[in-house]
Amino acid sequence: MIKRSYSFEDALALTGFGKFNYILIFLSGSILGASYVDIGGVNLILAISQCELELTNVHKGILSSIGYLGIILSSHLWGYLADTKGRKRIMVPALLMSFIFTVISSTATSFWVLVLFRFLQGICICAPQSIIYAFLGEFHCAKNRARVLLVASVVYSITCLQSPVFGVTILNQVWSFHIPVINLIFRPWRLFLLLCGLSSVLCAIVMLIYIPESPKYTFAQGDEEKTLLILQTMFVRNTGKSASEYEVKSIEKDKEFVESVVQHSNFFKFMWTQTVPLFKRPHLRNTLTACFLQFTICITSNGFYTFFPEILNKVYLWLDGDPMHVTSTVCQIIDHYGLRSNSSEMATCLTKLEPSTFVNVTIVILLHLVGWSVIAVIINRTGKLIIIVFIMFGGATCSLLLVFIEIPMVSVYLYTLLLATGMNMSVVNSSTVELFPTSLRATAISISMMTGRLGSIVGSNVVGLALNNFCKYTWLIPAAFLTASGCLAFTIPNINKRNK
Repeated sequence: MIKRSYSFEDALALTGFGKFNYILIFLSGSILGASYVDIGGVNLILAISQCELELTNVHKGILSSIGYLGIILSSHLWGYLADTKGRKRIMVPALLMSFIFTVISSTATSFWVLVLFRFLQGICICAPQSIIYAFLGEFHCAKNRARVLLVASVVYSITCLQSPVFGVTILNQVWSFHIPVINLIFRPWRLFLLLCGLSSVLCAIVMLIYIPESPKYTFAQGDEEKTLLILQTMFVRNTGKSASEYEVKSIEKDKEFVESVVQHSNFFKFMWTQTVPLFKRPHLRNTLTACFLQFTICITSNGFYTFFPEILNKVYLWLDGDPMHVTSTVCQIIDHYGLRSNSSEMATCLTKLEPSTFVNVTIVILLHLVGWSVIAVIINRTGKLIIIVFIMFGGATCSLLLVFIEIPMVSVYLYTLLLATGMNMSVVNSSTVELFPTSLRATAISISMMTGRLGSIVGSNVVGLALNNFCKYTWLIPAAFLTASGCLAFTIPNINKRNK
């Protein structure tokens, strides 16, 4: 007799692995890339919009971090809505609203208006950024789940390349035109900001048309009929066969299914029941460890990225201005060009960025691309500890050397490698997944990522303030955090586990 009732995992496996999965993986990576480009794209316009918007270093730090503040404040809300209303149902409108707020922010004529709409954009982009990993994982069985998440990270790196591509083709143009209806002079940096949000609306359209709701979510809601329709759709797209040939006719309701069918009608009760256990034994130490590691990664890779394009631009201007400028530290160059000034009027007004600046931004992205690809290949053999410690201690070394190295181009390479510590984020996330039970796993990752985004805000603003008077000591901040995190990694349970 042919078996017609299967467990959910088996039913998922029987849909095959093909066209549907490839498109979903590419879409998931693109959504992550859209969030990076939309949030991080503002860093490339800080230097050339400085005079028009009258930006000081403090203003730049606020602009760079305000999107992360929106993400922090809305993470729990989006998690609640995704668990109660559906993953796709939340992500599509959020992506569309993110694009709308990006369009509005591209027309801002004052600092505070730009801050407001970048904050709202951060709230909206938080939804897909927070949900997409869970959404992608729920379409794949346990055998393929870890692999597709890493492949999505590689796609994410590739799609991030649109930021420097848009930058090098648009930001250095010199045109401008007046829009009388809103009394706005539209310049290239505004077009760049607009294009950075384009991926969001494209991803929303693809998801709306091609990707169904998560079958795991519909099954957890008790809708077996809809779950079977989704699985049949996946089967047809992957195999080219008809839906009637999909042999699963019913899905067994296991223990996890029974426990999952709970309607969270009260947001604050949901937050309380999901969050409080993480800060009690036996989970407290693991929660704090994951939060500290994410804080360190983000304060370094995101916080110090805020001034990366501008500092690199000044290094290249320094080298081009005088052939004798071959022995100088980064701080001496910053001192010379007035980056440390709190007054936008005392700093040089730039209308374009040096092409080499875009090259190095691209290198940072490519480092993540290559790094994630290598990690995906070796992580099962080496274990996570070696990777985390190597990246943490390597970043700390680069940060310390930036204080003393007097060869500008070497400093550029060290700065670039320092930012590559962001590769550790996916490794720490995969470790966090294994530290907590299924019922608390998503919340644990959400809280650790929220702490990381707090690190992005702290980093962006501390760097802006510290460079004013304590440039040399600024580079000791990531060195201290990275060293402490590298040591802390040794305390993570089962961190040495290898899956050969």
